[in-house]
Amino acid sequence: MSKAKIAVVNFETSGDKPANREKMVGFITQAAEQGCDLIVFPEESLTGIGEKGFAVASAEDKQTIRDNSELVPEGESTQMFADLARKYDMYICWGMAERDPERDCVCHNASVLVGPEGYVGKYRKTHLVLTENFYHFPGTEFPVFDTRLGKIGLYICYDMCFPEVARILASKGAELLISITGWPNITGTDDASGHIEYMTFQKARAAENMVPVVSATLCGQYLEGHSMILGATAGSVIACAGYDEEMVVAELDVQQEVAAARTASMGTVDLLRDRRPNLYGDLVAPSPFSPYYNVAPHRAD
Repeated sequence: MSKAKIAVVNFETSGDKPANREKMVGFITQAAEQGCDLIVFPEESLTGIGEKGFAVASAEDKQTIRDNSELVPEGESTQMFADLARKYDMYICWGMAERDPERDCVCHNASVLVGPEGYVGKYRKTHLVLTENFYHFPGTEFPVFDTRLGKIGLYICYDMCFPEVARILASKGAELLISITGWPNITGTDDASGHIEYMTFQKARAAENMVPVVSATLCGQYLEGHSMILGATAGSVIACAGYDEEMVVAELDVQQEVAAARTASMGTVDLLRDRRPNLYGDLVAPSPFSPYYNVAPHRAD
């Protein structure tokens, strides 16, 4: 595929899952009418983040998140969105609380991707922040998915602060990174620290890996908004929403973005080619700055 039309949504979620789902269907319909190939919703857009968000632990919020959680891909919402993806010949990515199929009391913060071929895959957030550890168990894998748009890697919110996540995905061949977030902005202004951090981290992930990034962000209350589409060259802003609930659409040639960044930008250097992974052992060596430094690394079977 050459150019893809991508929709990214500022979304104000709640604990009312049916209402969230109905609103998401409305945006999907709008995107289909505009001929979009991909629509992306933010972190936990389907199931909500609770009344207190992730700032204060709440047993009531934990119960709501657990009640709203579903299995993936067997759950009714994944099946419904997969049907819509087939109907409209498009990809749909969203965030939700995923119920663990082996432990009924365990939830994961998941990003789910479906497309014209049906269920494509999911990613479970690996870096949990603040009280999120009270609500969710972390994931342990970084999958990359083959789609007709190119190879897609997923990450969620706080993951953006750890360059290793996007780097692993790019090293596995990801040509497009989809980031779903619920980033805070207490003051709701562009000069607030939350806004500056969000923009800086996302642009850095695009620039250092020379891949485009699609970032969908929750809005409302104390949340950032500014869902955006970033190019592969220096994280250039192709399209960006404001603070309020809305959908923005832009065209993106994924493979051409990657090729242009790795052949024509920064004096024709390729940051993936010029890596020296044989020298980076210190990154995974024991460190007293991490409470996990004595934990054996996860190895997928």
